[in-house]
Amino acid sequence: MLENPNRKLHIDDLAKELNLFSSHFSRLFTKRTGHSPMDYFIQLKIQTACKLIDTTDWSIAKISTEIGLNSPFYFSRLFRKYMNMSPRAYRKRQS
Repeated sequence: MLENPNRKLHIDDLAKELNLFSSHFSRLFTKRTGHSPMDYFIQLKIQTACKLIDTTDWSIAKISTEIGLNSPFYFSRLFRKYMNMSPRAYRKRQS
């Protein structure tokens, strides 16, 4: 997850890498981190997006694609959900 925040994530694939059933993997992961695997992965994507917003002048659409979300509108909704502001507002707060 940490190495590839831009890839598509499938719980079954992660569970197979650890020789676990996906339901068991999800329970263990949630118990250990306090977040479901998907929620955790989305948070990693948002953290990566924040770094890109802070360190590049890339468009929001390019950042969205870079973190593996092909829809800038979906990215903006997720970003707002986790950061309580839009990606544009996040970028402007730096100015």
